[in-house]
Amino acid sequence: MPLHVIRQIFGVTRAAHVSTPEALKIFERDHYRCRYCGLDGKATFENWMLMTVDFVHPRARGGRKHLENLVTACQPCNTIKGTKHFKTFEEARDFVQKRREEWRVTYHTQALRPQAARAS
Repeated sequence: MPLHVIRQIFGVTRAAHVSTPEALKIFERDHYRCRYCGLDGKATFENWMLMTVDFVHPRARGGRKHLENLVTACQPCNTIKGTKHFKTFEEARDFVQKRREEWRVTYHTQALRPQAARAS
């Protein structure tokens, strides 16, 4: 039985997408800063283009579209967090920051190593 049919039978609905006016209100509330890494969305146009709204408790897991459940997040942090569920925002933020640091180490040890070292 398809998932959408099961949801209809049990009356389970997913939270609606966040509209542009709603997203702008969240961005304003959070001062256009990623709540996970602190990226300043007002610093440059490129940063501003990376801003998204994240459902702390994911829509895919029953999260609702309430102000307390919505935060400003840059696209990388939103991707890292994905649909994982955390008890608190702080747990989610700690997970994202830890994963970003792991990726930073990988970047510095693999992507930035000299071309000669990669050829061998």
